[in-house]
Amino acid sequence: MYQLSEKKILENVPRFTDVKPYVTETVETLRGMGIKIGSTTGYTDEMMEIVAAAAATKGYKPDCWFSPDSVDRKGRPNPYMIFRNMQFLGLTDVRRVMKVGDTVSDIREGKNAGLFTVGVIEGSSAMGLSREEFKALSPKEKEERSRKVTQMYLEAGADAVVTDIRGVLEYI
Repeated sequence: MYQLSEKKILENVPRFTDVKPYVTETVETLRGMGIKIGSTTGYTDEMMEIVAAAAATKGYKPDCWFSPDSVDRKGRPNPYMIFRNMQFLGLTDVRRVMKVGDTVSDIREGKNAGLFTVGVIEGSSAMGLSREEFKALSPKEKEERSRKVTQMYLEAGADAVVTDIRGVLEYI
């Protein structure tokens, strides 16, 4: 079952490599502040080779990324991929690292690493809607869904929750 699932993901992942809104601009701003960008993922290295290459052509390329393959398959919510990022980037103080994520597992990973952790609402797995589906919601429905995602993140231990990635700038 797992092998079939992984095969299907590998077949489909090239269709889902768009960079989320505001990511490239926000990363550019962060880099302008001297901040390094590392990434963690639930994908395998093989999947990430596809995703990382496609994202780079669309303007997003983190300084490094690590998958569960790089940490003996001990992915989220374990903190080990974060620590690999820190090691690669030459960072020694978890108090100077921020975990930003769009899943509850991201939040738990960040908290398990001892980091300030931020949940992103729009475009999140926790929201469970495509960008088009989210846009089609009424303002009341957007507010209600956003409130539920915020609660999920806070219950998982998030230190902050932002509407979109631009919100992390206020926490730097």
